Amino acid sequence: EMAKQVAHEIKNPLTPLKLGLQLLDKAWKDKDPKFDQKFERFSKSFVEQIESLSSIASEFSAFAKMPDTRIERIDVFEMISQAVIIFKHMDNVSITYQPGAPFFINADRDQLLRCFNNLLKNAIEAVPDDRIGFIQISYKINVKNILIIITDNGNGIPENLRGRIFEPNFTTKSSGTGLGLAFVKNSIENAGGRIWFETEMGQGTTFYLSFIQTG
Repeated sequence: EMAKQVAHEIKNPLTPLKLGLQLLDKAWKDKDPKFDQKFERFSKSFVEQIESLSSIASEFSAFAKMPDTRIERIDVFEMISQAVIIFKHMDNVSITYQPGAPFFINADRDQLLRCFNNLLKNAIEAVPDDRIGFIQISYKINVKNILIIITDNGNGIPENLRGRIFEPNFTTKSSGTGLGLAFVKNSIENAGGRIWFETEMGQGTTFYLSFIQTG
């Protein structure tokens, strides 16, 4: 099922790439006076489609390599901070986050960073275009446990889809492999943690990540 989904997503960008090249070829042969403008317009589209293909390949590759987990002692706040840096300068998005004193867990560094990148990206994409995105990252520490809370003010997850969010070939988006949250869930479980969420339509979604402190 996963292979079929990935094959389908790879075909999507290939169609406009092929059509664009055929149109450019015709314009070149016909000595179209607007060839330069067409070339510039199509080249931008080609770059976007190629980036889409690259993203699909990277996502599937990362998911396939999950057994190669390299567990080490990591400060979870450092990983969140690295992810926040990537997204905090985006337009129409405000991310609230105040890291605490180092809290160490046993996890795979690359997987954990990709996990937070994925959750923040999803949170931002969940916010409709006519609304400023407010993403809040908070935490609660109880003895040797940490609960990380990531809240957005997006559209929320429809009730009929909530039970399938972590399935490896499921996506609510019009494009993408649907491996994102499956990767997140596996990454967190590899680190001995748990993930769950609460959501309300039109109000937003909160993801909860629970980890145990390492010595």
